[in-house]
Amino acid sequence: MNVCQKLGIVGGSLSFAVVSQCFSVQAATLTQTYTVNLGSQPLNSSTNVVLPKFNSLLGTLLKAYVTVKSTVNNSVNITPLTGDFMGTAATNANIAVNIPLLKVDPNLTLSVLASPPETKIASGGTGSVSGSASGSVSKGYNSQQSLSALSGCDGDTFIASLVTTGFTQIQGNPVRGSFGGLVSADIAVSGIYEYEPVPEPMTVAGTFVAAGMGLWWKRRASKKV
Repeated sequence: MNVCQKLGIVGGSLSFAVVSQCFSVQAATLTQTYTVNLGSQPLNSSTNVVLPKFNSLLGTLLKAYVTVKSTVNNSVNITPLTGDFMGTAATNANIAVNIPLLKVDPNLTLSVLASPPETKIASGGTGSVSGSASGSVSKGYNSQQSLSALSGCDGDTFIASLVTTGFTQIQGNPVRGSFGGLVSADIAVSGIYEYEPVPEPMTVAGTFVAAGMGLWWKRRASKKV
C-alpha cells in the first residue's frame, strides 16, 4: 500500500486521516475494506477523499460498495430579546459524495438531522442547546463498467469529492433574538470490495493430484472387473 492509500486528501492538501484495512472470509468470497476517517468537517465545506482501487492481481471483483457514515454535532447559543424562549435549534446536514470515475452513477447522499431537546431561556438571558445524530448510507456497484473503473494495479487510487451542506433553524416560540454556535459533522468514507480470490498454487496442485488419483482408481477398479 502506498502513501496515497494511507492518507485522505483534503482541499488539495494531505490531511491526518487514518485509513484502516480489514479482510474477512465468507465462503469462497473475500471482502476487503478501506476506510478514510476525515474527522470533523464544518457545514458548507468541501473536501476530497482518496481511496485505493481493487488490486486485480488478488482475484475477480464481484461487487463494490461505497459507504458514508457521519455524526452531526450541534451546539448552539440562543439569546432571546423579547419574552421567554421555549424551544430548540435543529440542524439539518447533507453529505454528498461524487465519484467522477463512475460517470454512469456518481452520486451518494446522506442526510442527518440533529435536534437537541427543548430548553427554556428567560428573556434577556443566554442559553445553549446541544445534541448529536448519526447516520450512514451505502451504494453498491456491480455493472461491468463500474467494476472495471474501480479495478487496477496495486497502488492505483480514485478520488471521491465530498460536500457537506446544511443549516440550523431555531424552533420554538416566535422571538426576536440572536443565536450562534458550532455545528460540525464527523465523517468516514469506506470503499468495500467483494471478490473471488485467485486460487493458491497449492490448491491448484491439490486439485490436479485429486483428479489424477481419481482416474487411477477408476482404471484400477475396471481392471479388477
